Amino acid sequence: MYLNLAVRNVKRQVGNYLIYFMTVSLTVALLFAINNVIYSRELAVFVDRGESARTALKILVAAISFVVAFVLSYATSFLLKRRKREFGTYLTLGMDRRGILRLFLAETFVICGIALGAGLTAGGFLFQGLMAVMMKLLEMDFSMSSYSLEGLFRTVALTVGIFLVASLASGIYLKRVSIYDLIHGDRKVEKRVKRPGLWFAVTAAALGGMAACGILFWRSVDISLRGGTVDSMEYLLAGFILCVMLFHMGAAKSIVFLLLRSPRVCGRGANTFVLRQLSGSLSVNSVMFGCLALLMSLAVVGTNFSFIQKAAQEEALYVEWPYDIMYYSNKYHREGAVPLEEAERSIAEYAGIRRKVLWRIFETGEQAFYSRTWWYEERMAPNDSFMTASDFNALMAPLGVEPVALEGQFMIVGSDAKAAEPDWSGMVWEHGGKRYTFHSCRTDYPKISYLYFYVVVPDEAVADMECVEESRAYLTEKQRFDGIALHGELARLLSAGADEDWGGDGEEPQRLEFEIREYHRQEENNVSAILVVGALFASAVFLLLAMAILALKTLSGLGEDKGRYEILFRLGMGQREQARALFGQTFFFFIAPFALPMALSVPMAAFGAHVMRMEGMEASAEAVWLIAGIVAGVTALLYLLYYTASYLIARRTVVRD
Repeated sequence: MYLNLAVRNVKRQVGNYLIYFMTVSLTVALLFAINNVIYSRELAVFVDRGESARTALKILVAAISFVVAFVLSYATSFLLKRRKREFGTYLTLGMDRRGILRLFLAETFVICGIALGAGLTAGGFLFQGLMAVMMKLLEMDFSMSSYSLEGLFRTVALTVGIFLVASLASGIYLKRVSIYDLIHGDRKVEKRVKRPGLWFAVTAAALGGMAACGILFWRSVDISLRGGTVDSMEYLLAGFILCVMLFHMGAAKSIVFLLLRSPRVCGRGANTFVLRQLSGSLSVNSVMFGCLALLMSLAVVGTNFSFIQKAAQEEALYVEWPYDIMYYSNKYHREGAVPLEEAERSIAEYAGIRRKVLWRIFETGEQAFYSRTWWYEERMAPNDSFMTASDFNALMAPLGVEPVALEGQFMIVGSDAKAAEPDWSGMVWEHGGKRYTFHSCRTDYPKISYLYFYVVVPDEAVADMECVEESRAYLTEKQRFDGIALHGELARLLSAGADEDWGGDGEEPQRLEFEIREYHRQEENNVSAILVVGALFASAVFLLLAMAILALKTLSGLGEDKGRYEILFRLGMGQREQARALFGQTFFFFIAPFALPMALSVPMAAFGAHVMRMEGMEASAEAVWLIAGIVAGVTALLYLLYYTASYLIARRTVVRD
């Protein structure tokens, strides 16, 4: 009996369940897609340390499922309150509370079953889309991926679990609510806000606080990128989150009440009616607006960050590793510990050697240059390191760098930005009976050393110095090869040739002297693939849930709105004017928590572009704005979908013809 009645009620109240059905279907689709990614063959085969990636995604899905269960509990209670007069009538006619609960649960499980089928169907296409993104990030050819039974079972189990948790809210509400509240609950008078002027001051202060936290965070990142130490960034983030909450609470409790005091605003059309409609609803939901704005902000920022990280990755590879392969000699290694001939044969087998460049590092055993740095007293500084101008020019020529000419001069080349902080301009270096003056300090050359900085000097200056490192750089014939396999092969060679202090038992040395750019590319691709796929999943779910709460909250008040718009109709307001008033009411309610996350796209893009430029990545800096625009556009489309559905349902219910 309950099932038949539930099916009939679902058919009769399709409009009320539309938002709920959309949210559940899209959430199931996302869960099915991500669970199939987790158990896909591609994740295990193509992603290095695939088991770690699988574990990370499982944790993410579990955490998101918990949030979904909480939000759907909230949504279920909205649907229940939307029909409180109907259920109150059932109680009056003699149906017990358990019967009403069974009826409502039967209805929601009918929706669950239909949404599960629709979600699994849509999730099949979404899974292929996520796999296409992941394979693109891994630089692999995409082909249709097979579905996983384990992914299907996990999705069904999570969906059923989410609905069981959501049902608890319905049971608690029906157990405690009185018949009077069910039938006459819409007659309750909403409380007015006290001291709206004070709340407006809170709004202004919170807005200033958000701006201050953003500016200070920007400066802190600048200091960090220049090599400084910053300890307050987590406090700035916490302050920003607090300001977001206070801003929305203050705005919801003050702006409408201040607008009601303006005769110019209230004198236009149905503005007074719309503002009075909003005055109570915004105040009651002020905390919810803050939470939703924070949730959507995290979604927008997280998605932007994941794509910005990927856009910067390619350019960063060429900054960090300018040559295809580099061998860094270690002065502490014993002679013959690194079998270079065998290593080069392995490199030739995997990638081919097109060109090889050798360079040397010399030392005097003194610290004339390091003694001028601010960190000299704080930690044990190494001896000064020198490179001849001929080696430097030979090393930079294949990278397209103009040669330098040093006649009686020295040049500081920093691998770290803090190498430019000391004042080198007045320094005169005396060595071998000659005086060398300052030429320049550069930190923008390609990185070819682990040293904080090295000193480029004329060739004759190193005549009496000790050569402590003889390193090599390789340009390979192949631009794409199996860098991970080559890395493993070289690690085995070095392990076999090392003594006990360096892993003679077959263990990998603590640091591989060979840096392989293609290996780092593949490693970064693994991280980017998991980061982007995980961010897309989490952000999409967060946005869906936020929009669903807004939509359901809007529809939950239609019972009260219907009576008020009925009065407007009797007073002579036509259908067009009613629709316009309803549009203003619902649009302002919807836009309240959505405006800030969308506005954050601009400073987020500016911040990302600034960081990219500081790191010398001009191409990535330009791509950041495009990425931010795409994320904002997709978010706006999702917002438009939910708002349009909510407005059309509300208009059909409320507006009198």
